[in-house]
Amino acid sequence: MGRKKTHSRDELLAKAVQIFREKGFAGTSVEMLVDQIGVSRYSLYADFGNMQKLFNAALARYNEEVIDARFGPLERPDAGLAEITALLDFYSAAGTGPAMGRGCLLCNTAVEFGAVDPTGSWAVQRYFDRLSGAFRNALDNTRKHGQLPDAVDTQKEADLLTTIVLGLFVLIRANAPSETIENAANTAKERIETMVAKGVDL
Repeated sequence: MGRKKTHSRDELLAKAVQIFREKGFAGTSVEMLVDQIGVSRYSLYADFGNMQKLFNAALARYNEEVIDARFGPLERPDAGLAEITALLDFYSAAGTGPAMGRGCLLCNTAVEFGAVDPTGSWAVQRYFDRLSGAFRNALDNTRKHGQLPDAVDTQKEADLLTTIVLGLFVLIRANAPSETIENAANTAKERIETMVAKGVDL
């Protein structure tokens, strides 16, 4: 008779997300997962097969929960300037929140592995594309409503905003001073507000 599980797969995955977010893939061992999650090695392998599959599932879970919550509003058909501002405001305040020292799991993964995608499914590149696409959607809608001039290249601005947000994630991960994080986010907001106010492509 097989051993009975004392946890749900969902609970195990939720805890694994937080451990990987704090320690990274290379910094996380099976022993650490067993100890911190409170599950047997047998149960871990029974649910996910190996560490790589657990990590892949953690990235997917993080994307579905955290990235959906933060960037989903920018992907809506009616998204615009307000959604961009709200996102930057959120990350501006993250310098004093629970994300400090942890950052974004997907961004952390990009920094840890560089050009090598550990999942084999281009998860990191899809993450970059999603962020840029979300910003472009909101910027395109802003222009449709006459708030941005036609001369503004929304793809370039979307890529710049993506780069700024990824930089904020790194600062948050590194426990940078909250003032530094706030200044970066607020400067991004000011850039957009200047384009809207002056009607020029900066």
